[in-house]
Amino acid sequence: MDGLTALRGRRCLVTGARGFIGTALARLLRQVDAELFSPRRAELDVGVAADVEAGVRASAPEFVFHLASEGVSHPTPPDQLRRTNADGTRNLVSALARLPVPPRVVLLGSGFEYAAKADVLVETDAIAPFSDYGISKTEACALAQQRGRTLPMAWVRLFNVYGPGEPAARLLPYLVSRAVEGLPVEVTAGEQLRDFTYVEDVAEGLLRLALTLPEHPSWEVYNFGSGQTVQLRGFIGEVADALRERGLDPDVRLGAKPYRPDEPMIYLPDVSKLRLRLGWSPPTPLATGVRTTVSSFLRPS
Repeated sequence: MDGLTALRGRRCLVTGARGFIGTALARLLRQVDAELFSPRRAELDVGVAADVEAGVRASAPEFVFHLASEGVSHPTPPDQLRRTNADGTRNLVSALARLPVPPRVVLLGSGFEYAAKADVLVETDAIAPFSDYGISKTEACALAQQRGRTLPMAWVRLFNVYGPGEPAARLLPYLVSRAVEGLPVEVTAGEQLRDFTYVEDVAEGLLRLALTLPEHPSWEVYNFGSGQTVQLRGFIGEVADALRERGLDPDVRLGAKPYRPDEPMIYLPDVSKLRLRLGWSPPTPLATGVRTTVSSFLRPS
């Protein structure tokens, strides 16, 4: 929390504040006593330019965190992805650029914008998305840079984020639910290399980044990750160990599912640029984050 008190009393607009990452970020802003504007989709649909214009004018934000997005965890039609992810970003940045005092803006992108590569991905690598979601984020990135020439902005490419509140279709909640039901946990051989970042660390990092942005117009792209490489089977093993500590006996069957044809075996960010900017790295060890997350899913509702 060191340094985040600079956000106390500052007007902060968060889109997607009720999503997985948005919930953690909004909670942290409340903890530091920021003045939070977190409209529901019914109040501010980023796909509707008039809604966005009205919301931006009403909040007159000093900091903006654009987290509203679709298609991260479940299949979404391309036109819907474009409406929310690309058009929504254009609408927001265009409205922000018309404010008399430009806010500092952090926008979420994705590692899926990059071309596949058998090595760590750096911000200067080729952009060639291989999924509809990645295409929509690539379009959003281009639109933000084009429409926000008067704004200080950072485009943050996230990779694998986990933690309490994860959508049920994702790997960790799937492992927990199958173990609770006493059903086999069928997964691939788990040789994929990944970087998993705890959601609370992502929220903190985004706030820290926003505070480093200058007041003058700027544009920078950053990868965000823990900086730690783990085989997917190692992540699954951590979850299984956490479940056993809670009295469950997960029947994990590595290799029961084939790899997807389009699945990258190496999907890792180079995070040196962000670390240098912030002088900070995500502090939560994988074992700690996994156990906290498992406990959150096993807690009676």
